[in-house]
Amino acid sequence: MKEDRQKFSIFTHVAHSYAAIICLFLLPGCNYIARKHTIENWHQLRAAGDVAYYKHDYAAAQKCFDDALKIAQSMPDQPVRLAVVLEDLSKVCLAANDVGQASIIFDQALALANKRSQAPKKQIERIEESLGPCLNNLGQVFAKAKKYEQAAIAFREARALFLDLYKLASPILVNFIIGSYLAWTIDGLGTSYKEMGQLKEARQAYFSVKDYNIIKGLSLELRQKLVNDFSKIPDTPKDEQNQYYSLLGCQPDNL
Repeated sequence: MKEDRQKFSIFTHVAHSYAAIICLFLLPGCNYIARKHTIENWHQLRAAGDVAYYKHDYAAAQKCFDDALKIAQSMPDQPVRLAVVLEDLSKVCLAANDVGQASIIFDQALALANKRSQAPKKQIERIEESLGPCLNNLGQVFAKAKKYEQAAIAFREARALFLDLYKLASPILVNFIIGSYLAWTIDGLGTSYKEMGQLKEARQAYFSVKDYNIIKGLSLELRQKLVNDFSKIPDTPKDEQNQYYSLLGCQPDNL
């Protein structure tokens, strides 16, 4: 009897050892399958959010994007997914004029922008491609709500992101697109400073358009908007006005 118990004990020990070895081999595969399923869910939630967004069902869109955001937050090794969903949510905020949600997204976008250099090198450019439009959208939300201090920060950070992208972009078409984004952020930043009474900073923001070599690629409509909004800055010396109009190659509509 004692001998039988010893045999059974040995058998049990061996069985447990084999089970442990099998688990070690299977675990990476299980993790891969689970991760693949998580990524598929992320894509599906974003797709559902896009459908709701284009149907103007902003509550449903936000719910989908919020769920996708939770998944992205659970994958710190892929911060690009977080940036992409933050851009998705910023579009909903802009369409729905949701200042409260914009403030929440704003903090997360700034935090990610400030530590983007820690991300895998291949993801940095993609992160910037999402965070630039995200912060530009949020800046517009804040400006509409007359929260100009937050708007100025959002536009300033967006401008920095687009400038990094502009320096890296090689195809002419891509440069024109990013250059247009840069101009929009410059306009938003200048207007925000003007509304806060920081007139010198407002003029400096508008004149920064010449520092980035983007003017030739801007549409006439966008150049006209820049000129029109610059002309609204009070107490601007006449020579500075003429210099800016000459720089953009057009006159404000009110002249």
